[in-house]
Amino acid sequence: MIEARVPARVGLLGNPSDGYGGKCLSLAIDNFAATVRLERTDDYHVEVVPGPEDRRWWRTSLDLVDWVDRYGVGTGDALLTATIRTFLRVVDSVEHQRPPGFRLSYETDIPRQVGLAGSSALVVGALQCLAEFVDLDLPPDALASIALSVETETLGITAGLQDRVAQSYGGLVAMDFSTMDVDSRFAVSTGRYTPLDTDALPPLFLAYHTQAAAESGIYHQDLRARHDGGDQMVGATMRSLAHLVPEGRAALTWQDTDGSRAEHFGRLIARNMELRSRFGGLTDLQQLLVDTADQHGWPVTSTGSGGAVVGVWDGKDLSKLAEAFGSIGAEVESIVPAPSRA
Repeated sequence: MIEARVPARVGLLGNPSDGYGGKCLSLAIDNFAATVRLERTDDYHVEVVPGPEDRRWWRTSLDLVDWVDRYGVGTGDALLTATIRTFLRVVDSVEHQRPPGFRLSYETDIPRQVGLAGSSALVVGALQCLAEFVDLDLPPDALASIALSVETETLGITAGLQDRVAQSYGGLVAMDFSTMDVDSRFAVSTGRYTPLDTDALPPLFLAYHTQAAAESGIYHQDLRARHDGGDQMVGATMRSLAHLVPEGRAALTWQDTDGSRAEHFGRLIARNMELRSRFGGLTDLQQLLVDTADQHGWPVTSTGSGGAVVGVWDGKDLSKLAEAFGSIGAEVESIVPAPSRA
């Protein structure tokens, strides 16, 4: 059996400028993960095993409507199926052997549609398993771009590279999409990615509300339409978001004898949220997460496009965070960075 464990991801700075020639600073976290498993079968059949969340029933049609509006119609088995289709195209294009019969299955504890990159974790994990199965060398930068094509080309979902890069590399990664390179072997475009030391980060926390889930593709589709339609505010804000990343990288190099590094990085996190808020699209619950943090002096920003925020704290007493966010029905955890794979 081949197994790939892919951690969740939080966007720290620059998000969501990755799809607009910007820059991002993102962190893979070990708090949650998706695990994909590949087993060889005796014959040549291919099987995708549905996960628990793929088998659903609803008490009423209103429950179904609420589910689809909140989470979309995508399922884990659909993502794995699309990944297999894309992978076959890739191996054919590089004249590599196709995989013989196999079975793909998965499990995940990443909260769905709250902005922690649960969908891309399944895709990256499936690609890692398939590549190992046929002994295909798939570098992390190419892996991320191929993973993106599964959703944008095969499934028609609007998305960017940030999630896939963070999960392909692991750890903390600075990403620059202002100049794209071309991987001639796999015929994909890649940005310029720099793994950074997670020990330089201040203590971070994650707060999320499952009822604040939102389908990311809808958010990004609307934002793309506004940008391509010439919305000058969107373009200017994307540039401002990208400028936060070099500032954040510089802040992480400071000697932190007096807490100044954490304080400055927190200000950048808060600025990221301020800029991102200009795009609108926050639900009442998502805004409540931000307001709760603001009331207690914890700088936060949205981790993605759903109901989760990442913030800076002193790392001392999680019960204070739990009490504050628990009062609005949210969960909170101290972030554990995932190790780098680079």
